[in-house]
Amino acid sequence: MGGISALLLCFALAQLASRRLTVRRLDTFVRTHAYVPVPTIRRQQQDEPHAAILERMGRRLTRASLARKLQAQLVRAGLDLPASRFLMVQFGLVIVLAAAAYFVMVRTNASLFETLAAVGAAIGAGWFLPRYGLKFLENRRLGKFEKQLAPMIDAMAGALQAGSSLAQAMEMVGREVPPPVGEEFAVVVREMAVGIPMGRAFENVVERVHSLDLDMLLSAIVIQHRVGGNLSSVLRTIAHTIRERLRIRGEISVLTAQARISSYVVSLLPVGVVGILFFIAPAYISKLFEPGVTRFMLIGGALGIVAGFFVMQKIADIDV
Repeated sequence: MGGISALLLCFALAQLASRRLTVRRLDTFVRTHAYVPVPTIRRQQQDEPHAAILERMGRRLTRASLARKLQAQLVRAGLDLPASRFLMVQFGLVIVLAAAAYFVMVRTNASLFETLAAVGAAIGAGWFLPRYGLKFLENRRLGKFEKQLAPMIDAMAGALQAGSSLAQAMEMVGREVPPPVGEEFAVVVREMAVGIPMGRAFENVVERVHSLDLDMLLSAIVIQHRVGGNLSSVLRTIAHTIRERLRIRGEISVLTAQARISSYVVSLLPVGVVGILFFIAPAYISKLFEPGVTRFMLIGGALGIVAGFFVMQKIADIDV
């Protein structure tokens, strides 16, 4: 009985040590993870009141679906920034632009309706401009990722042909390939190292990078892992397909360049004409900014220019 009791005690201590080791590895992974779905706000100075406010705001925003979508977009844009701080930047820009519009309209003796319209336009600009900049950063990072994808696949295929395993090939990619491809595959390797299944790790990277080419690559790897086959040959075929898509996309970009440039020229031409008239005939063009129907025409013209610009950009945007 004493021997059995000692054996059970050793087994319990081994399980406890294994569990502590797993918790320690998970804790280390969370601290070094570059992309957390909803990151907590790091307190640099515990005694600062604004840090506590940001932390409470971050905890409340974690429960909101809007904040989760915004945080995912920040991750896809490559910004290590909590959603709460981005929203604070948005609100700050809204307040600054609204106050500037109100000050300008009051100085020009505008009517109440014109002041409200200008303040509303400033609020809309302050709210949508950061989102537009975030979308631009996301598209730029995605484009850079897709350009690096084909050479990275060739490197993985070469490593597999040299006798490396799939995990070793992905670790090599995460170590030697520059961002954003290298850092994304480094995250995949760390997730697999702490026990996350390969399929789930691949789903996480597809959520962080909305790329059809990446989805095709990872689906092929998962299928090959289940049924077997020559993975290096499959990877080289996928790399060739991605290169052809990039080539076709480049040709379409060249063919639609005239339409995209025309949208900028047509949109900036009225603004340029007004600016030139301010130097040539200021007394003539200043009547356009006087209170009355001319100011409504000016606001309508500006809205029409913005709408026309986005419509022309949408026409020239052909998805491949």
